[in-house]
Amino acid sequence: MRAVPPPESGLARDLVRIGRALAGDLGPPGEPLVLSGRADGLVVRIGDVVVKAHAHETDPRDLVTRLQLAASPQLRSVLLPPLGVPPPGAPPSWRPAPSGSAPVEGTTEGALAGLALWVSGRLVTAWPAGEPVSPDDPDAAPWEEAARLLSRLHATALDAVAPAGRLPRAGAPGRVARAMARLRAAGRTPASIAVEEAFAGLAPPARGGTTESSGSQGARRRGERNDVLVHGDFHLGQVVRLTDARAAGAGRHDGGAAGPRDASREDLRGLREEGFRLIDIDDLGVGDPAWDLARPAAWYAAGLLPPEVWWRFLSAYRASGGCAVPAEGDPWPALDAPARALAVQSAALAVAAASRDGRPLDEVETALVDACRRMVRVDSPLDV
Repeated sequence: MRAVPPPESGLARDLVRIGRALAGDLGPPGEPLVLSGRADGLVVRIGDVVVKAHAHETDPRDLVTRLQLAASPQLRSVLLPPLGVPPPGAPPSWRPAPSGSAPVEGTTEGALAGLALWVSGRLVTAWPAGEPVSPDDPDAAPWEEAARLLSRLHATALDAVAPAGRLPRAGAPGRVARAMARLRAAGRTPASIAVEEAFAGLAPPARGGTTESSGSQGARRRGERNDVLVHGDFHLGQVVRLTDARAAGAGRHDGGAAGPRDASREDLRGLREEGFRLIDIDDLGVGDPAWDLARPAAWYAAGLLPPEVWWRFLSAYRASGGCAVPAEGDPWPALDAPARALAVQSAALAVAAASRDGRPLDEVETALVDACRRMVRVDSPLDV
């Protein structure tokens, strides 16, 4: 985390202003911190509030649908719920729209269903801050808790959270295609060639193709449908722990006459239901649940995730009834295709980052590229 940088001063100042308005008098907000400053999203924390500017290409209707899912009672124990955001100049009686209402296509600075704003041409949302997984204590990483969250997400009855039936497709395959675009923009090297060759061997849906639903080959092998609610970009960085004021219930829209500051304070203090939640709903949607297990599977196959940790995660997922893999036996027929795609995605981003920074690949990045090289060998599965 770092202080808000001057190059992002315009947008960052807007995010800080929104965060401070939502935090109200909950306590001293402290110095704003940038949690993520990538080109596809600026995320700033102000006290107990996190404000995010989403990628330029974000579809507003899909985002609002995803926000309404995260705010729904059925998913409040799985997904971090968003905070309602007041539009600029909102009257004291402003309240967020009910979470089931239709999106409001706002003007340049307008609100969308009370859950998102257009700010400087970017869609902006706000969230209660959670405690992230510490990279300094890998043994304490909540692999079992994360597996149970995914299992519960995958078991969601779609007609209960989206009676109208309109849900976006999960965004995982599109992330693979965007990673490859970054790799190509970084220039051609032996490492990038290896990643390109592995990418060429992926099935079209895993490359971001649209000729069939993403991941449907794996779904057909399991004899299951390909319309499960999935996160779309799962890794441990997408898990936070909520405590005290940063508990579930932040997305409640229950009417009343309180103003924006009172409403946000009520949201943050809301229920005191502690525990882990999944964050980042930008790729939430219907698809093949195997994609949510694919990154840990790819890192296990690349030798970056210890076998005992992988089996802790997989066993917890199976024990909680997860539908992405068979309840027993070899999970790899279901996981191989998406795990290959996530290995390619991770390697592409790693090589692009090293090229951008003008440095050699580190040990982890080299392992990912080596996994891609193994993938192009004849009859060589990823997990050997």
